[in-house]
Amino acid sequence: MLQRVLFLALLFSVKVMAQPSEWQLWKQRDGASVHYKKHASGIFEVQAEIAVTGVTANDFMALLSDTESAPLWIENVTHVQVLKRLSPSENIVYTQFDSPWPVADRDMVSYSCYRRVNRTQTELKIAALTDFLEKREGVIRITDLNASWLLTETSEQGESQLTIRHVVYADPAGAIPHWLSNKIGLKSAMHTLLALKQRLLEKTYQPNKQIIELGDCSQQSLITR
Repeated sequence: MLQRVLFLALLFSVKVMAQPSEWQLWKQRDGASVHYKKHASGIFEVQAEIAVTGVTANDFMALLSDTESAPLWIENVTHVQVLKRLSPSENIVYTQFDSPWPVADRDMVSYSCYRRVNRTQTELKIAALTDFLEKREGVIRITDLNASWLLTETSEQGESQLTIRHVVYADPAGAIPHWLSNKIGLKSAMHTLLALKQRLLEKTYQPNKQIIELGDCSQQSLITR
């Protein structure tokens, strides 16, 4: 009987240890909140959320299409370029980052798809591509990335409200220690959200004629990872 109790206790403890870590609050500021949870790799997955009154998901996608203004609100980004439009809802995008000293600069090539989740929610899914573009000398390529922008539209007293939730897990690669990359990731998420809200409210962006539209991810399987 004692052996059985010990066995069940051990089994329960293993199950508890195997459960993924819960989201932990890092900081709340000016309506924005940033949470994180640590993966087995030691790298944080970051979840950042903010609500903006008087804007819609279309406004957010219009801002996102203005790649020239991306460095003005996406923290540490110096350049964004759409490399290929696979379909109205799918793009391949190149992004370059100016990492804080002494961290080497990074870049990434990503696949993005904009789809409907339900009646009030749409989602932009983003994943890294590994072999679409040759690596640049002196710049470290991010090859492990999964991110999303979940857009929830509601209305109060006839005024629209958009809740934006950004979730991202990225391995920065190279020799950067995890404690430093985690610190940069948390700060970047907060700064990006607050700058995003400001640009949406002020409408200080120029939408591209080819704004990514709602659709499916039909081309994803054709991309070499």
